[in-house]
Amino acid sequence: MLATQLKDELSKVALYQNWTEKMRVQVDIWEKEQHQSLQSFAQNLEVRIKETDEKLDKLVNAFLDGTIEKETYLIKKDELVKLKTELLERKRDFGRKGNNWNEPLRNWLFLACSAEKLASSEDFYEIKSLVEKIGTNRRLLNRIVLLDFKKPFDLIPEYKSTYEKEILAKTQSKNFNFPSQNPQSMIWSGRADLNC
Repeated sequence: MLATQLKDELSKVALYQNWTEKMRVQVDIWEKEQHQSLQSFAQNLEVRIKETDEKLDKLVNAFLDGTIEKETYLIKKDELVKLKTELLERKRDFGRKGNNWNEPLRNWLFLACSAEKLASSEDFYEIKSLVEKIGTNRRLLNRIVLLDFKKPFDLIPEYKSTYEKEILAKTQSKNFNFPSQNPQSMIWSGRADLNC
């Protein structure tokens, strides 16, 4: 009885297969765009560091040639050294942080996809493990399993409900298009341009 209730809870957060596929495709697109953007950012930093080095070299040469005064040289040198230090720090931070937001999204997709498989599974250890990952405030009251879904898993039941109501409304209308024939869906993304 407990296992059945846990499976029912898992089925609430299980993504539809076509949603999962669309989301994975979109995450791949975002990942490629991010990679290109990060490469561009890194190249821009390198160019700015190189330009700053060249300016420092010209400044030193001008000072050694006696074309600029010592006070002007020290002020300009200080500005360029600060700029170079700032650029090098941004480059170092960029290398450490990586701005990798897509891995948590991929993990969420994987867990939501796993929920569908485990909802029809008999692997109770994996079911328990997944419920611990996606649920919070888990409790048993009068032999009834109660839990709240962690964010963003809490969104899936809402979207599934809205989607099913939309399908029901379409089946009752004359102009019904099955979801597989009409891939545009405002359900899995709030932006219509992302629903390909």
